Amino acid sequence: MKKLTHVVIIEDDLEFALLQKLMVNEMDNHFCEKVYLNPIEFLNENEVKADVILLDILMPEMNGLEAIPNILKKYENISIVINSIQDDTQTILTALRLGAVGYIDKQNFDKYLYEVLYSIKDNGAFMTPKIARKVFDFFNQKLKKLDILTQRERDVAIGIIDGLSYKLVAYKLSISIETVRMNVKSIYKKYKINSKSELISLIYKGA
Repeated sequence: MKKLTHVVIIEDDLEFALLQKLMVNEMDNHFCEKVYLNPIEFLNENEVKADVILLDILMPEMNGLEAIPNILKKYENISIVINSIQDDTQTILTALRLGAVGYIDKQNFDKYLYEVLYSIKDNGAFMTPKIARKVFDFFNQKLKKLDILTQRERDVAIGIIDGLSYKLVAYKLSISIETVRMNVKSIYKKYKINSKSELISLIYKGA
């Protein structure tokens, strides 16, 4: 007998949440018992049996991006799939960086719901084609913006953009912190900027 996948839906539009629940329960080996109108309701439960969460982003009290680390802290083995109308590149990348393993643009959820739930089994991941294209375009764009840097500066810049501390960048690249600082100084000079936030804004601009 195949293992039953327990799905939880966190969505502030009750009608839409119940529609998702209905679709999940029509799938073989998938079961959704509860829906929650915001992440706080879910997090306040003592223990919830869940393998997958279908999570909206735009919600009152706590949005989906804020919820991801809180959920994973409490349920570290749960798979979070974003199902949202928010499909700008920075939101997508932030959700993935925080730990989401799937992303559906809500307008197409009915087309891809079955596929995403089956794809994330056995540690898989899934993005709808529209979302995947935005991610690929971003990374291609990011690499082009880094063309003026040396290979070492590029490696350091990517580490900084990805949110690593100087210490972690140094550890990852097997160089000293002083070498990281020297490269950061050179990067800032080439881009005529003065801070990490300006570097991130420069790379993300137009995403």
